[in-house]
Amino acid sequence: MSDVRLRTSRYKKSDESRAQVLDAAIKTLAARGLGATSIQDIADAAGMSKGAVHYHFESKDELLQRVLDRCCEVIEARVVEVFDAEGTPMDRIRRAILEMWIVRRDGIAEMRVLTELHALSRQNEAIKKALGDALRKAREQIIEIGLNHLIKMGLRPRVSLTVAPRLILATLDGLSLQHSVDPIPPEEEEELLRALEATSLALFEL
Repeated sequence: MSDVRLRTSRYKKSDESRAQVLDAAIKTLAARGLGATSIQDIADAAGMSKGAVHYHFESKDELLQRVLDRCCEVIEARVVEVFDAEGTPMDRIRRAILEMWIVRRDGIAEMRVLTELHALSRQNEAIKKALGDALRKAREQIIEIGLNHLIKMGLRPRVSLTVAPRLILATLDGLSLQHSVDPIPPEEEEELLRALEATSLALFEL
């Protein structure tokens, strides 16, 4: 095997191993929470040694930042997938809003981990900055895949495109927090989604 092929094989194996650690970390953190999860717990879940985890991530903070990135990537991919499916711009926006709600309502592992990291950000400046960067990217995504399409349909924003996504995310996250302690019954959910859609469209005018 040539040196180039050997290095490529090693890089691929290293990338796969790194992804394995991140997946194990998300699964473990979602199930146990930050306070009850150690590097050893993550290593055990990944089927690796603690040293192997530290080979990829020098510290727990670095691991958590990469976990945060991975969680955001998974959620973003879900929203983009439903938005890119065939349909009118309005259909696509409805599906995107619904998917953003579903990941929160169902408390998928990635969303549970992000909630844990949000609490940690109060004491950890590195995580606070990483989470802030992730939120800015989420707002940019809403503008790109949703709000710009409303403008193309002839709607004019009542508020700036920097403010609108903050309001949408704040509404979704607030509903999610309420739902976690006071579950929204199924018979109310359809009306809630209609109201959420109407609230989002109210940020625009013909």
